Amino acid sequence: MSHVIYSRSANNAEIGTYRIQHLAPAVFADTVKDTLSPRYAQLRTADVLPIMADYGFVPTQAAQKKSRKANPLHTQHMLAFAHRDTLIDTYSADAHRGEIIIYNSHDGTGSIKMFAGAFRYICSNGAIAGEGWDARLYHNKANVNSFEQMLTQTVERLPALMDRIEQMKSKEMSHLAQMELAVRAAETRWKWTTELDDVKPTKGSFATGHTVSGLLRVQREADAYANSWVVFNRIQENVIRGGAMIKSFNERNPDGLYRKSRPVNSVSENVRVNRELWNAAEQVLQLA
Repeated sequence: MSHVIYSRSANNAEIGTYRIQHLAPAVFADTVKDTLSPRYAQLRTADVLPIMADYGFVPTQAAQKKSRKANPLHTQHMLAFAHRDTLIDTYSADAHRGEIIIYNSHDGTGSIKMFAGAFRYICSNGAIAGEGWDARLYHNKANVNSFEQMLTQTVERLPALMDRIEQMKSKEMSHLAQMELAVRAAETRWKWTTELDDVKPTKGSFATGHTVSGLLRVQREADAYANSWVVFNRIQENVIRGGAMIKSFNERNPDGLYRKSRPVNSVSENVRVNRELWNAAEQVLQLA
């Protein structure tokens, strides 16, 4: 079972059935959790692969939740898809493609969810759009026909999402706006602490001013620009992949100890953080 960040192929191309089985075996599950109601209708994630292919979409990423207790064939998992016409071997610094992300499980923990997203080639960032760019299908109504209806709606949304990204590319971000987005991004993962706090935290990891600086850190020359799409991806990469300085408190370190943040390993957390960050970007940039 896979680390969600490293669940793509090395060249960001289509991944095959064997790779999907290795990364997310729950995609091919034939059973559901035995405590579920008879009304629960299983829609095997594997059964939607031919439907996606009919629309021209091929899998580019697979991951699933790690659990020591849950049946690995029933747990939460995700697949990302790109249209085969958008898969490219060579690309410019600002090249990106639209993606569709499917999130499913067979344990009753949630509905089948579908998100519109985007993938930036230069940094291998996979963004998931937030409110207004998603759809869901409850398992008691799940079948291939209702799934295809949901897919049609999402496919129709993708051009608008690509237009939104072009809008972001044309909009420069002031330093103040960049700081505001980095603060909002930090809040998707951590609470805050400062040296001026009267009462120090006793346990947990917290964001500080150093965290904000770390989230704005430039990783490569192509990320040194100030247009909104580049800044968003720079922050998103540093939030999801870790490396920003945070402050951890515990009994051994009551005054706190700075350390580098860890990557987001959880499939569900990856979706949540990505979507909240997208919502924050739209609010900071006042996109409409």
